[in-house]
Amino acid sequence: MDLIIGIDLADQSFQGAGGPTAAARCLRQLANEIEANVSNFADCREGQRIAGTESGSGCVAYLADV
Repeated sequence: MDLIIGIDLADQSFQGAGGPTAAARCLRQLANEIEANVSNFADCREGQRIAGTESGSGCVAYLADV
């Protein structure tokens, strides 16, 4: 399985000169959520969202077989 990180760069928070900083902040947030909520990747099902929200945040992490 692969860890897939999706960041919607079209999201308003990633626009302009502050975009890279916002993306880095988002990655740190996802990392913190994964560390807090996933004890073992083997226990997760394929296609499972393991961090972030599907709407509103602009970033999400999934496990998938690609």
